Amino acid sequence: MRQLTVLSLIIAGLGAIGAAGAGDIYCNNQGRDCSDRPSPGATFKGSTNSSIPGNSGPAAPPASNSASASAPPVDAGADARLQQDASRQAMQKDVATTRAAQCKAAREKYQQSVEARRVYRMNKDGEREYLSDTEADQARFNARLEMERACGSSAS
Repeated sequence: MRQLTVLSLIIAGLGAIGAAGAGDIYCNNQGRDCSDRPSPGATFKGSTNSSIPGNSGPAAPPASNSASASAPPVDAGADARLQQDASRQAMQKDVATTRAAQCKAAREKYQQSVEARRVYRMNKDGEREYLSDTEADQARFNARLEMERACGSSAS
């Protein structure tokens, strides 16, 4: 009998602690996903506390579904962070696409310089000017360095 009384007191105490820890409720626009933490676009639905421990004033009634003056403001900082993250991801995707294109072009240029029997460059008049063996080797070396810079040092 004594154990039953102690167990009942423990369960009641845990229930009181759980109720004291409960707080404001925020739901998404559809009202399906609710949480105790505000998220971007979430609306304040009300408070589950009838009173706040340590507060000597009267308890405030739960807020209605519409946003009121007593409702906490929507976290505009979270919306700004989400927009910044989306912008950063889009920028990183654009940079990666550009780097991939530069790598491909550098790899093709190097491959052509290696496969070509004779390497040439175009002069001011738009005519081919064939390079000597030493100049061709230097051009191939420069193409290799450019490819490594564009693709990374592991590019082959």
